[in-house]
Amino acid sequence: MPDSSPKARFIADSRLVEESLPGGGVVWRNSIALPDQRPDIFDRLVGWAATVPDRPLLTEPSANGRRSLTYGETLAGARKLRRVLEQAHGLCKGDAVASLVPAGIDALLLKLACLAGGFVHIALPPFPFRDGGDNEAAQSLLEALPPKLLVAPQGHVAVDTLSAISIADLLAANAEGLDGDIPHAPHDWAAVFFTSGSTGAPKGVPITRGMISSNQAAIAALWPFLTEAPPVLVDWLPWHHVFGGLDNIFKIIWNGGTMHVDAAPGPKTMAASIALMQEVEPTLHIGVPLGLRLLLDRLETDGEAAQAFTKKLRAIFFAGAGIDAELWRRLAEFRDAQGTFEILSGYGATEAASTICLSPAPLERPGELGHPLPGHRIRLAEMDGRTELRVAGPNIAPCYLIGGKRVALPVDEDGFYRTGDAAILRSRADGIPVFAFDGRLAEDFKLSSGVKVRTGPLRAGLLAQCAPLADDIVVAGENCERLVALVFPSRQSADTVDLLEKLAERIGEWNAANSSSSTRIARFDVASEPADRAQGELSDKGQIVQSRYLRNHQRRFEALQAGEGHAPTR
Repeated sequence: MPDSSPKARFIADSRLVEESLPGGGVVWRNSIALPDQRPDIFDRLVGWAATVPDRPLLTEPSANGRRSLTYGETLAGARKLRRVLEQAHGLCKGDAVASLVPAGIDALLLKLACLAGGFVHIALPPFPFRDGGDNEAAQSLLEALPPKLLVAPQGHVAVDTLSAISIADLLAANAEGLDGDIPHAPHDWAAVFFTSGSTGAPKGVPITRGMISSNQAAIAALWPFLTEAPPVLVDWLPWHHVFGGLDNIFKIIWNGGTMHVDAAPGPKTMAASIALMQEVEPTLHIGVPLGLRLLLDRLETDGEAAQAFTKKLRAIFFAGAGIDAELWRRLAEFRDAQGTFEILSGYGATEAASTICLSPAPLERPGELGHPLPGHRIRLAEMDGRTELRVAGPNIAPCYLIGGKRVALPVDEDGFYRTGDAAILRSRADGIPVFAFDGRLAEDFKLSSGVKVRTGPLRAGLLAQCAPLADDIVVAGENCERLVALVFPSRQSADTVDLLEKLAERIGEWNAANSSSSTRIARFDVASEPADRAQGELSDKGQIVQSRYLRNHQRRFEALQAGEGHAPTR
């Protein structure tokens, strides 16, 4: 009889295998091998279109409910659009097509048409182009790999200001010819995504077809539940980010599933999102803190909706580095109450085609990054008192694209990509060793005394101390004598009359237990407005980009240093 335990249902027998580098040092790999057979993602689409042509691949909101596209329709539409791009616009293999088209059926057809023709699909972030693209940020994105064609939604201002082609016009055009696809190779570039800018200016990252195949083959090998039945996913993540626009949609195509594109989470959209989940019964939920928090706000008080959401749910997945202790508590309690799914996490980067690590077993606590993907190796390198996570393997991009030039990725002497993130190796309660997040090295700074402040662990500790009053906290004090903080209140606590008093008590308790200059908060205040995504202060995952926020609000933190704001209770 097959084992129906949670671990057997979700996880293959993943173990960390320790090896020595020739020049010294230790690396770890996964005991599960990367499959030798790693077909191209477009060939996976062709296969599913032949075997299940009428299965929905993608649905999206429309004026009449939802618009749907089957696997058979997707393949035919992508091939037709590929011929339009060739015949009407002169594109050849290797030419670049830049896109401002948001997640949905039109964006999918363009993405897959580029794969069919061997064109490089550039996923442009929308914010720099919202007023037409006549700004330094937009121009730097277009210069990374100059496109032969820019495609935008119908009516977008870029149609006039940048001579973009409307996606509606492209899809309405006719083309002649057969449906044969351009020959391709694993090293061919398939796409360009831009880094989120969390720790610096966005950089273009070329993604090869082989990177996509190795990523999806490794994920399926590590998480066999994805292959047991076609996954069903309700997803709102933007497609200009590698998480949503590469990993999620190709995970669906690789495994023959269905994605239902949803509106971004918010107080006004959650009712419709819950109704959609009740209708389609997802098997997988992939979230970031913003969406998970809003989802739980509804499901914790609506038992019928919670039952419908979890009826076929196998797993909730989130990036392990990005969830606070209070949100984890709520998520774990919701799982325990429902008893039908597991919580899994992972870790990745644009430079790694999205994924580097995944959970080897149901999550025990936040911060777990998991084990390296099959076929990849990880090392921990000493960096000023902490250890940086570095990775090597077939998922790593060939270079950066900056100003039309290829720029090498930061790699060490052994060829490992330097992520810029600190990590540790720790044992779980069940004895399984996993890598765990230990903060971003680029966010660390020094006080005027020379004492180093480890920003990531400090913010995490303060958030846990202030839960559930705060959604995020920004800490400042570089080259100053003391630390100050700005607290972003949670939605539930924002209107609390005694919020300041409660925060003063919580931070005072923190100071009593963490009295060193690198952890003690001297002054604090409460943010009156959320971080501004348009100004780069909020990442696509809904998390505050500390470095950008500090730069944009320098005077606010200078005022706190000068004595404004509030003092923690002594």
